[in-house]
Amino acid sequence: MPELPEVETIKEQLKNKLLQKKIVKAEVFDKIGDSKINSLSQAKIINVFRRAKYLIIGLNDSKKTENYLIAHLGMTGHFHYLTKVQQTKEKMEECSKFVIAKFYLDDGAILTYNNMRKFGFIKTATPEQFEKLNKELGSEPLDKDFTAEKFREMLEKKKNSRIKTLLMDQHFISGLGNIYAQEALYYAGIKPERTVKSLLIKETEKLHQEIVRILKKAIEHKGSTVDNYSHLEGAGDFQNYLAVYQKDKCPKGHPVKREEMGGRGTSYCPICQR
Repeated sequence: MPELPEVETIKEQLKNKLLQKKIVKAEVFDKIGDSKINSLSQAKIINVFRRAKYLIIGLNDSKKTENYLIAHLGMTGHFHYLTKVQQTKEKMEECSKFVIAKFYLDDGAILTYNNMRKFGFIKTATPEQFEKLNKELGSEPLDKDFTAEKFREMLEKKKNSRIKTLLMDQHFISGLGNIYAQEALYYAGIKPERTVKSLLIKETEKLHQEIVRILKKAIEHKGSTVDNYSHLEGAGDFQNYLAVYQKDKCPKGHPVKREEMGGRGTSYCPICQR
């Protein structure tokens, strides 16, 4: 499932293409798309941002009423964006596969949300509905206020939790998933099965540092394409720099061990991580 770096990549691409444009017409083709989208007309796109693993498009209607489109990619969700010039028969057929919702823009461009396995969704939301979702989500690891000290304070409240499972809890930290939780723990030298209360202060500081570093590095590489993820312009390439996720050996050449933790496959190096 796309995580913070992948969603952040798509957010930036959509932001560059959509800001200040109007939706002339919108269509929904599947139940994971909110039927209210069909009524969108002349709504102006005033913002595009990310919260956790959600893509949010801010809208103003003709009465200047603010609303949102919220999209979750699930396992196979992605967007297609075609300018008027790019709308060849071949390209239109491609963006029609597994289409959930289609948006016609005032400059002739088309945006589609597609999802083959339908584990994601796209829906409308009022400011109140968005705020409810926002409050349920944990800290953003790339925000300036996500300091090592704040991270330690957060961990203090979860002493009995397994660290890897906790890192993936979207109510605790937003945006981390199976890939980047494993990678951060590897570079911090921490076994994923350890409890929070077993961690030393220097270990939590190192883990905080690695979470931030790895996420930023993955964004530079437009995410990791290990399954079905693709952004608007192609695939990410951070999968070429992963240390333990889906690897047989770690960067130091040690065999990687795989276990199931919290219902998810987990890879780690039993020598580098303690």
